[in-house]
Amino acid sequence: MKLTGTVQHSDLEGGTWQLITDDGRRTTLLGARSELKAALGARVEVEGNLDEGFGIAMAGPQLQVRKVKKL
Repeated sequence: MKLTGTVQHSDLEGGTWQLITDDGRRTTLLGARSELKAALGARVEVEGNLDEGFGIAMAGPQLQVRKVKKL
């Protein structure tokens, strides 16, 4: 699955990475921390496997990140 949006970081639960999609949905991003840190605040396309359930951060579905591409 590919999602497009802006990378944000939240201090909730020890820190979580999130993607605010172009249509305003919030998705928790798992893995690829160095790539996400480099893309903080940037508009990106993120590719990975989506889990529709809510994780520990309770901030939308979780995406296990395989690839981050700045747009």
